[in-house]
Amino acid sequence: MRRLQPVIALIATIILCGCAGTMDLVSEFLGAGPWWTAAQTGTVSERARVLEARGELTMALDHWRLVEQITMDPTAASSEISRLNTKISESVNAHYRNGMAELRKKNQVAARNHFLAALRLDPAYQPALIQLNARFSPFPLAVHLSAPGDRPATVAKQVFGDEKKAFLVAWFNDLPVDQALTPGTLLILPKLEKIPQKKARKKKPPSQLAEARALLAENDLDGALALAGQADPDDSDVQTLVHSIHLKQATAQIASGLLDAARPSLAMVPDGFAGKDAAVEALQAALQEQQAALVLEKARAHFDQGEYQQSLELTERLLKKAPDRLDARDLANEARYRMALDHYDHKRLFEAREVLEKTDEGYGASMALNQTVRTQLANRAQIHYRNGVKHFINEDLKSAIAEWEIALACDPNHDKARENIDNARRLMQKIETLP
Repeated sequence: MRRLQPVIALIATIILCGCAGTMDLVSEFLGAGPWWTAAQTGTVSERARVLEARGELTMALDHWRLVEQITMDPTAASSEISRLNTKISESVNAHYRNGMAELRKKNQVAARNHFLAALRLDPAYQPALIQLNARFSPFPLAVHLSAPGDRPATVAKQVFGDEKKAFLVAWFNDLPVDQALTPGTLLILPKLEKIPQKKARKKKPPSQLAEARALLAENDLDGALALAGQADPDDSDVQTLVHSIHLKQATAQIASGLLDAARPSLAMVPDGFAGKDAAVEALQAALQEQQAALVLEKARAHFDQGEYQQSLELTERLLKKAPDRLDARDLANEARYRMALDHYDHKRLFEAREVLEKTDEGYGASMALNQTVRTQLANRAQIHYRNGVKHFINEDLKSAIAEWEIALACDPNHDKARENIDNARRLMQKIETLP
């Protein structure tokens, strides 16, 4: 009876931990110690699939990482980890895009929920953090887009009316106080209460141009443009202000991903206007990134349908233009691996080797398969080499050379086959020249 007491205690603990959340804690406790072994790979893998089906992607990813640690062959787990990382990244980006779309519809609650969902999957995702801090923080904050030539001091002068408040711009955005800002940089600034002014003599009401500039400083671009449109269109100051409004509007649209809207805004700014060239470059870069994302999405669709050759062609075309895209490189490596695996399964070892030779070094699954293919080709090379020796002994030099050439094709490093081919050919020449 005493020997059964530990077993009874364990069963009682499991029964008391019946709720799903507590069972998850038990699973985490077991995973933290020396409990998991390779024999339990199937259990953990199934748990990972259940979690993914419930939408718990990060927990599913943790389970696959555990499988990778305990399994004898981590190839499948590594593939699932790569796939889940891609799925999480896509889900994060989708939630962020949906959040921005809800903001444009003035649906603040829905937008916040999408940003929070993105951060639940990736707590370090900066675009969502910036939107939450800027728009939903209990501290009164505002968003400001920098213009060409801006520094913390110029932003402080424009927003707060006091260059000495540059330290606020720097502190809230983790910047050096004297750093030059890239045009279109999204800045988070505090909303300062206006200091009560002493009674003074009545001043003349501000002109439309001054009011438009004030609205521009507050990022009320529509209001600033409406007021500027009522001023004298031939006035050079008015023209400069209108161009500045359109440029700032285009910069904000590019930063928000509204590329189709940014084009007509930029078209309203004349060439040579300060800051336009930088905005045009930013728009082109954003358009290229958008196009690359569409190509990659199409490549993933082909991959998911098992059309690995089409997927590889698209990713290789993308990598020629953007060789540093790791997501495209990973997809290309996985497509090559699947193609090579299909060749291997159908005994097409030469084709499998040719595909694997183009895979990046360090891609674990392909390296393991490549070693298997090369080992089998080396074994096949030995068979053809021995067949060639038999033909040579029987004085059938042509057949011997044919067998050795096959051996050399299987194993290009088979020096003995290459040497025998040369010797046999020299011997054939001598025989042909005999009287």
